[in-house]
Amino acid sequence: MMKRRSHHSDRPGRPVASPDRDARELLISAATNLFAEHGVAATSFSTIAKRAGLTSAMVHYYFADREQLLDVVVDERLCPFIDYVWGPVKPGGDPAEIITGVVTRLLRGIERAPWIPSTWMREILNEGGLLRGRALRRLPFDKVRIVAAAIQEGQARQELNPGLNPLLVVFSML
Repeated sequence: MMKRRSHHSDRPGRPVASPDRDARELLISAATNLFAEHGVAATSFSTIAKRAGLTSAMVHYYFADREQLLDVVVDERLCPFIDYVWGPVKPGGDPAEIITGVVTRLLRGIERAPWIPSTWMREILNEGGLLRGRALRRLPFDKVRIVAAAIQEGQARQELNPGLNPLLVVFSML
């Protein structure tokens, strides 16, 4: 008689992890960290597999090609960070509070994801960055305009330096 395996669905707490999901997450985390350390161009599937403690075949199992892996890194790692930083920005707020909020969330996000600054500099801000197009398409430019408008309003009320370029202030924060 075959013993039935329990899935422990009646237990409170975190559900039992799926081995498939864990392997995929290991690969994405390895890729993300390697991209930050060495750049996308210098990171091969075999290097990602080795860092994750898996085989190259596993990378190919989860990601059809490099393009799919890059899309997943942007969608599942960069986009949640961008949403966290910019999501709360709403029109009509105090410019100092808006800027403080963006910078505070940016720094807190970097504490949780220390790979962000080097990846951002190398792969997004750099014109030759291999994540640039993917990431720029997902940036919330409507939120950038809200911050710039708040700065302009602060300048009009003479609360902020009139010599500042509002858009450059936003991009300087980042």
